[in-house]
Amino acid sequence: MQTYDVVIIGACTAGTYFSNLLAKENLKVLVIDKDKEENLCKRLDVFHFTRDSYKQFDIDESKEGDEEFIRNFDLCYSRSALDRHQKVSHTKVSVLHLPLFIKRLRKNAINNGVDFRFNESFKDLIYENNKIVGIKTTSGLKIGAKLVVDASGISSVVRKKINSEYMETFDIGPKDMFYVLLKYVNLKDNNKVELSTSWPYFKGWIAPQHNSNGAIIGVGANLSYDYARKCMKKFEDNIKLPPYELEYEEIGCTPYRRPPYSFVSDNFMVIGDAACITKPWNGEGVPANFVLCTSAAKIVSDTIKNTNDAKVQDLWKINELYQKGEGADYASTRAMLIGAVNMEKEDNDYLFKHNIVFKSDDEQENPHMIKTLIKGVFKKEFSFRALMSLASSFSKANKIKRHYLNYPTEPNKYLKWKKKADTLWKKAGSMADSIKDA
Repeated sequence: MQTYDVVIIGACTAGTYFSNLLAKENLKVLVIDKDKEENLCKRLDVFHFTRDSYKQFDIDESKEGDEEFIRNFDLCYSRSALDRHQKVSHTKVSVLHLPLFIKRLRKNAINNGVDFRFNESFKDLIYENNKIVGIKTTSGLKIGAKLVVDASGISSVVRKKINSEYMETFDIGPKDMFYVLLKYVNLKDNNKVELSTSWPYFKGWIAPQHNSNGAIIGVGANLSYDYARKCMKKFEDNIKLPPYELEYEEIGCTPYRRPPYSFVSDNFMVIGDAACITKPWNGEGVPANFVLCTSAAKIVSDTIKNTNDAKVQDLWKINELYQKGEGADYASTRAMLIGAVNMEKEDNDYLFKHNIVFKSDDEQENPHMIKTLIKGVFKKEFSFRALMSLASSFSKANKIKRHYLNYPTEPNKYLKWKKKADTLWKKAGSMADSIKDA
């Protein structure tokens, strides 16, 4: 049986990036993936990567001439449901081909000593004395490892097999996903789209693509692809987009639910879509997952080098660092958005107008938010139902954030923390539960 320090199941962005970080810590790493190398991550072609992320995650910036590079832009807009108010984000973005970006990450990992095996599917875990010591594949291969990492995506093929009080084994079902429908279009009348513009109320956007005369028109929706198509029609019926001819469509999905409360157990860790780490406002996951990987790599390395093992108590700092940082922010935002989207178009327009929830980078959050909302109700510019929904979601979001900021520093305090977290999330509900027109 060939033995590694770490074996990672899944060779897309999270698994490949994490493998490189671990290899740079001088760990022996193997990555396996069920797909053939040439078919890897072909589901969606174009994605956006903020240019600040290159430096943050120690990745050489993609530039003109690189096979994954399409173009850059420096501003992003968001607009209200009635299309009357606009917010500006000074976010510098690279437009890239996702499969080629992952190919570049894989090349870096291979150069640092990572082994890859494609067309190789995970079958089961190998145990000795109730301890995970490796994996079996469907081809009969046995691979020893001190740490097994699940980066298998929505299928979560390893996480769901873990029998531990520290690891949740939930399925990522239809209500837990964000279904993405993308139209690649050619624009008519010499129109061009050089920046990204989104309409949060409709979960829709238009953005650049690889064709300079084209664009991507997209929507994201819970429940199903059929419901995503319904949302696309609603988006295009309400927002005047430039005239176009359809080239082709792409569909995909990402998790849209809270991540597991713990990412680690004895000799096991979960990352990527299997860990449900996505930005709550748009369902995008690549940089969000890199945050967890970056903080985890050094902890994993030190643990394996110092103890020749990967016990939960030695990996626990991974949980603490993430949940008290990005995890707390995303958790509160996710809970808040449940109320923020549960309103009419006029309500959304009012929020944009008065810098509540939605604001430009150079604008301050409305310091008199409650007063402004109540005034809107009395002037019949903002509905009482929306006020109650927003107030309730803000309250729940604040409680959830405070709880995450008090994430336990030791595993023996986890179950008590988890019990309260379950109660808070049950009260918060889910985005899917708020849908009325499915």
